[in-house]
Amino acid sequence: MKKIYSFSSKEYLKDEEVLQSIGSRGVRVMELASLGAPVSPGFIIANDVLPDIISDSSVAFELYKDPIAKMEKVFGKGFNDKSNPLLVKVVESPMLNMVNTLSTIHNIGLGDHTVDGFAAYVGEDFAYHEYANCVQKIVELELLTDIDKRRAAKLEELRNKLKSSQKKAQVVKTINEYRSLFPNDIFTNTHEQLLHVVRLFTTLFKKTPTSSDSCLLVQAMVFGNYGKNSGFGNFFTHDIITGENKISGQYFESAFDSRQKDGIEIQKVKPALRKELERIGSDLEKHFKEIRRVRFTVENGKLWVIDQDPVPGKSTQAEIKTLLDLNKAGVIDKEYVINAIKPGRLAEILHPALDLTSVQKFASVGGGIAGAVGAAIGRVYFSTDELLKAYKKASQENEDADFILAMPSTFAEDVKAIEVAKGVLSSEGGYASHAPVVARSLGKVALVYPKIVWKKGSMKIGQREVKEGDYITLNVPYYDAPIVYFGKASLSKPTPEGSGLLELLEIVQDFIDGFDVHANADQPKDAELARLFKAHGIGLCRTEHMFFHEDRINSFRSMIIAGSLQEREKALAKLQKMQVSDFYHLFKIMAGYPVTIRLLDAPLHEFLPHTSDSMKEFIAYFRKLYPKVTETEIRNRCDLLKEFNPMLGHRGVRVAISFPEIYNMQVRAIFEAAYKLKAEKIDVLPEIMIPIVMTANELKTVRNGKRIEGKAIIGVRDLEAEVRAKVKATKPIEYRVGTMIELPAAALQADRIARYADFFSFGTNDLTQTTNGLSRDDFNNFFSDYNEFDLLEENPFKVLGEQVKEMIAIAAERGKLVRPDIHMGLCGEHGAEPENIPFAKDIGLTYVSCSPYGIPIAKLAIAQMNISRAREAAAAAKK
Repeated sequence: MKKIYSFSSKEYLKDEEVLQSIGSRGVRVMELASLGAPVSPGFIIANDVLPDIISDSSVAFELYKDPIAKMEKVFGKGFNDKSNPLLVKVVESPMLNMVNTLSTIHNIGLGDHTVDGFAAYVGEDFAYHEYANCVQKIVELELLTDIDKRRAAKLEELRNKLKSSQKKAQVVKTINEYRSLFPNDIFTNTHEQLLHVVRLFTTLFKKTPTSSDSCLLVQAMVFGNYGKNSGFGNFFTHDIITGENKISGQYFESAFDSRQKDGIEIQKVKPALRKELERIGSDLEKHFKEIRRVRFTVENGKLWVIDQDPVPGKSTQAEIKTLLDLNKAGVIDKEYVINAIKPGRLAEILHPALDLTSVQKFASVGGGIAGAVGAAIGRVYFSTDELLKAYKKASQENEDADFILAMPSTFAEDVKAIEVAKGVLSSEGGYASHAPVVARSLGKVALVYPKIVWKKGSMKIGQREVKEGDYITLNVPYYDAPIVYFGKASLSKPTPEGSGLLELLEIVQDFIDGFDVHANADQPKDAELARLFKAHGIGLCRTEHMFFHEDRINSFRSMIIAGSLQEREKALAKLQKMQVSDFYHLFKIMAGYPVTIRLLDAPLHEFLPHTSDSMKEFIAYFRKLYPKVTETEIRNRCDLLKEFNPMLGHRGVRVAISFPEIYNMQVRAIFEAAYKLKAEKIDVLPEIMIPIVMTANELKTVRNGKRIEGKAIIGVRDLEAEVRAKVKATKPIEYRVGTMIELPAAALQADRIARYADFFSFGTNDLTQTTNGLSRDDFNNFFSDYNEFDLLEENPFKVLGEQVKEMIAIAAERGKLVRPDIHMGLCGEHGAEPENIPFAKDIGLTYVSCSPYGIPIAKLAIAQMNISRAREAAAAAKK
């Protein structure tokens, strides 16, 4: 086996066995050369020959002779030549692809006799600066070896003086002062200088376990300041933000690197150079099947590629569009496109992305819980009222209307602020708490940072105090830790159209069969976005969210605290008109697909005012309707609705039993909207979901109705017939009645409940709480402690726990035993998490449902799962 391997644009290794022996840097340069890129020539010294080289200089010179001669011929320069010296660099090439390796030594070949010849081409200051830097790096390398303290102290002195030596006279003086520390040959003979560096590397390889088998790469240096027709540049093979199929970067004329002067856009370089760079970029993309960053130098009109590497900071949009371009070019197939993208990254394309260059000088604090991914910039406000006032003023005066809502926690009345804000920052709760859930449904950014200290008119994050009105920037990526930056950054604002996402979803849909994704949507804009993302229905319409808007909330509150049935029905009549319109638009947008409408579920007190200002506003509204009711009476009625444990209190089906007129209103509205669309010849499939059911009798009562002495609950069946008669329809519409399985009691009684349910929807948020006895709003107060002791591997409100899975599996099996054709899906926040999807499919569910912004993530995860399983099945069939 050869001991030294030369490389150039025309000479490179092909033998796989040999390639495995030359280290990661060696492989990279050989790979680049094999693609026909203009690689600066050099050679690689195998690890096993290094001991021979350092023990016998004659062996070294004999091995170097031919490779160096090849390098000299390419450049027309001479190694150890006084007038036009060839310079080289020595680089560690480790067997493992490590980030931390020994420092590269540049410009070996600069000595007392060659530095002035080099200066004739690059200038005296630059030449002597590089000479000083070369000696300094040699010193630093030796300091890593085992040397005595006295010598180490002298070397430290030399290093410090070299750092401050800028001009020729200073450099010469410093080197002469410390020349006796080294053999004189390393300043007067470049061959000896190279051998000295190789000896130092070899010594360090022996004492460093991770470098013990490393090789050395020696490569000719090229300079962008080597005459007029020279320069340095770097470019990306696609635009790393927009994904546009063109190279993007900068070129620095007559410069060694990007620090010396301002550059010009790469598109403005001479056409011949740009054409060659585009060819190189295209070849690299086809080979690596991704965007690459390329650094290059032009020396005396000749182009040399210095290095190329992946681009970890590229946007998701850029990644997708590059893959789509490669697919259209026939370089990769559809399966490759699907498997190349991490599902979670798709969340980034649906939200503004942070321009990292804009926050380089910002103070920041990291950590917290990612509630809803993306980036958001805005002025901070600490209450809904103050934020809405600021938003109104900014809109009227055409000022910056970007705001961040920052509160310990949010409630129903804060939704209107989250809706107009760019993001929400809270300190209580976690991924499944109110602020993140609402933010995800509205496409906003949310971060839960438990360590915020709240003060009057300010908050303290880390060591920084933020006052109301100050700018902050939230960056909440999917895979990395969230960061709060103190200041106003810059964002890119991608849209689904033109981002490549819709084209990707077309490809993804080819690999989805049967098991698909529905949307959690309760507003027309959510439903429209869901259809754009190819949702096959609405799996959860939270009707309580429909009453949060400021023009509805007080009407709804009036209904809640009504003093009599007559008052409540008066308020419900007004709300019914709103609900008919709500359901009409959702059904129309989802024409032909099922729409699962969950009847009112939230505890009633959650809709009541939580601040003194909102309470005053509501009192004024209610007294205008009912002047005889005093303020004290209104406050008392509100207080009577408060519960000690509302999550397990008066909500869901329990409201239907106590106040059947509320559910009656909603069911009538559903059927009125459905029959209206049927008259317009639009297909609809309403699914009426009864929440928080714990026994079969509850569902039976709501579905079929029940009469007792002096009281009656009108069933869904009778309400449909009533509406059908009212609109004079001759044939009943198709509809389903089902329930959300969110209590262990319901899961264990699923066989009995299935007698009255056409479908089950697994509400995994509450099922996780009730199975584990965990509050999703308080869990994060101690989750970190559990994590520290490895008591919980995953956040159970993101990844389904084993106990919750077992509850779902029991309910699914028992439900199907009684009703084999029962429809089943999962509609909790777990639905968009790729880790949960295989389980959901394997137990017989037919869909997962998630916020519109989670649909692409879930669809991609399903496609990846289907591809993987198809491959496994094909491989098993061959055995």
